[in-house]
Amino acid sequence: MKIVAIKVKPLQCVETRATDANTPQVVIITGAKSQLAEALLRVAADIGELALNSIANTSTNISANTGAPLKLYALSRSQLDITDAANIAAVFAQYRPSWVINCAAYNAVDAAEHDAIEAHRVNALGPELLAQQCLLSGARLLHVSSDYVFGGHAVCGIAHATERAVSDDREAGFEQHQNPDLAPNSNPNHLPRPFVELDAPEPLSAYGKSKLLGEQKVLAVLGEWATIVRTSWLYGQDGHNFVKTMLNLMRTQPSLQVIVDQIGCPTWSDALAKVIWQLVMQQCSGVFHYSAQGQCSWYEFACEIQRQALALNLLSLPVVIQPMTSAHYAKQALNRGVNLAKRPSYSVLNSGKLRSTLVAHNALSMPEQIEWQDWRQQLNCMLRRLS
Repeated sequence: MKIVAIKVKPLQCVETRATDANTPQVVIITGAKSQLAEALLRVAADIGELALNSIANTSTNISANTGAPLKLYALSRSQLDITDAANIAAVFAQYRPSWVINCAAYNAVDAAEHDAIEAHRVNALGPELLAQQCLLSGARLLHVSSDYVFGGHAVCGIAHATERAVSDDREAGFEQHQNPDLAPNSNPNHLPRPFVELDAPEPLSAYGKSKLLGEQKVLAVLGEWATIVRTSWLYGQDGHNFVKTMLNLMRTQPSLQVIVDQIGCPTWSDALAKVIWQLVMQQCSGVFHYSAQGQCSWYEFACEIQRQALALNLLSLPVVIQPMTSAHYAKQALNRGVNLAKRPSYSVLNSGKLRSTLVAHNALSMPEQIEWQDWRQQLNCMLRRLS
């Protein structure tokens, strides 16, 4: 992947400060051990030459649309604790970043119900402290958020009907895989629809509330200099995620039960990484949604994982996959003494705003690119890397 330096429209991307074309702009990636940070470095290696650096874990050089190269540093929690203001200040003084991509997060959704203070520290206080230091130093911040800031009731409201119409036009030509049987009622005016950026958040869990508060803190501090990307059902070849968990269970269990009444969109971490680098290269700001195209339930996702894994010889034999409701799953967990967090029944994100921002100014982001393809195609790309 090679990102071309191009000029972007006013108001969509904020002008960056002047810099010498030969002076690298430093990008710090927090949460170096996360699956997204790993993906960002892997994709960056496709953009430019990858080189090891003795100061931090990894350093990569690519070029921004300012003409200056970007030098990347992925820092683990031991190197950069985003909940420690003094540590953040010291790291900024050492590296002098132009951009910070915040991949550090508390992602244990169920555990957050009993550990809300820690979830708040990492997901809300941490981004706020990063934003404050960015404001002091003149750096830009890209913060990664979640579809779980929504409550599962995306309906067409009068307040932003125009925005929805525009977003629908942006999405035209992309398969959405609507399942009307899973809709709460038959009224077409109240069918679930992919969330746009102007939809009012309504988090159901302590995790979702902490992620929303993190967004709000970042925007309050940085305003137009902040970039927030909400994503959904993230998976990849690194770390712990649904795809890898399903593959392990399918190799060891004769049957599985998977939730059928939660609808979202699986998103490959490498595709999200490509989108993030394009936002950074074009110096874009604002709130954006990104996921693969289409939608499915966790049950449908698991069935597709098995189908593709068998075709790629990642699995030798199929297992029985049975659909189950969220209520039944929660009851089973409660019998084991586990109280599950509430999750949205519908959390599909509309990526139209992001697509129009990038496609109009970047020849790479055309529909045939993996970033804008169906979730099944993204899954296939990821599984092929494991085969």
